[in-house]
Amino acid sequence: MKKYDLLKVLGISLLITFFLSWFIPAGTFSSGSFVSSEATNPLGLYDLFKIPVYVINRFVQYVLLFLAIGGFYGVLNKSGVYSKIVEDVVGKYKTKRKTFLIISIVLFSLLSSVLGLSNVILILVPFFVTVLLKLEFSKINSLAATIGAMLVGQIGSLIGLGTWGYLTIIFSQLDSNFSMFSMILVRLVFFAIITFLYVLLVSKNTDKKEKNSIPLYSDYKTKKSTLPMIVVFSIMFILLVLGLYNLSYTFDITFLEDFHSSLIETEIGGYALFSNLIGSGSALGLWGVYDVITILIIFSIIIAWLYNVKMKDFIEGFISGMKEMLKPAIYATLACVVFEVILNLGGTDFVNTIVNKLAGENFTMLGTTFATLVSSLFYNDFYTLIATMANPFSTFDANVMQIIAFTFQVMFGLVMLIAPTSIFLLAGLSYLEISYKEWVKYIYKYVLIVFGIFIWIAIMINVIIPFISNLI
Repeated sequence: MKKYDLLKVLGISLLITFFLSWFIPAGTFSSGSFVSSEATNPLGLYDLFKIPVYVINRFVQYVLLFLAIGGFYGVLNKSGVYSKIVEDVVGKYKTKRKTFLIISIVLFSLLSSVLGLSNVILILVPFFVTVLLKLEFSKINSLAATIGAMLVGQIGSLIGLGTWGYLTIIFSQLDSNFSMFSMILVRLVFFAIITFLYVLLVSKNTDKKEKNSIPLYSDYKTKKSTLPMIVVFSIMFILLVLGLYNLSYTFDITFLEDFHSSLIETEIGGYALFSNLIGSGSALGLWGVYDVITILIIFSIIIAWLYNVKMKDFIEGFISGMKEMLKPAIYATLACVVFEVILNLGGTDFVNTIVNKLAGENFTMLGTTFATLVSSLFYNDFYTLIATMANPFSTFDANVMQIIAFTFQVMFGLVMLIAPTSIFLLAGLSYLEISYKEWVKYIYKYVLIVFGIFIWIAIMINVIIPFISNLI
């Protein structure tokens, strides 16, 4: 049944993980070497029921994030101005539907590649999905042009904090020459190619118009100006980018943290005014998911105040929006069920054994590629994945580390574009009521093509270029 398609896929994923824990010996990586326990670390039947409960407890931030986004858009609808903005954009692109589709793909891919802040970029998704559906694109095209494009940007990350930024944090500890700009020309060309190919894929067969119900959207009529909302939304988005993108970790730029420190240390008449006003707020660049949730609530209140939304309507709108996002929120959280299994095994698990078998003691491009593909199915958190997998390669030189990092980025991104453990993919499928099977059928050829392009680039870097250099 399509209604329970995603739940079924998650259940199968959990069962597969359960059986693997029984048959594959556990192991761990320490000081660059693999240490096998020579025994399995199996899950029990009781764990099958306990793990989902643990998931809700550990990853509740995703539930709250999606609910906050839903509530925020519920308030936007109550202002009456939001539908006016949507209609203005739809009217502008009514005869240029495909242009807006391409703009959406390029924007989401670029934002993801440059910022890597999925939790922030996600806030834009309901608006763009609404416009795309109003322009009568199919649900799957609307998903592909937003969340799908965001995941493509992750595959081709340039200076995104959530991808190459994390790689810089981990690998610069192993080699000081590793930086945000390592292999930048290769990655720039790769990003341009895969985004162009993705535009071709999503733009194909979009002439047929489809009318669909639109989530998180109500059609209100108003004569109020849209400018205040646009300005406030822009300020909020910029503030969230500054709050979450850590410049000190990625570029060693510390002025935001220095400013925050000097501000909270400032006293007026011996009273720490700014420190008390800010409270527990962290410096810009050190924010997390809960800060995003807090900012969404604050700006919901600001917009309601600007447009004279009554308290009753504000509460009604916020609750209504949360209700619409409840199912995506739950699926986004449950997507972490397999990751929770690995976390509960305490670092000594069968995934490390698989990685060791595939990658081997000596670096091989093919081995590391498939090791990362397999690991990404279980580790849907990129930072945890690379913190675990970088250990075996700590003894290799800087050039090899750069290739390894590039491999991690591309393989993880490809898995998140298609895997049932992908947080934002499952949330998007639930949000637009698209079956997992339908998405796999839609995207698998693109995944295979990008995989082939990556292998070709890897061969160029590892074999052909060194060979030509030796001849010269």
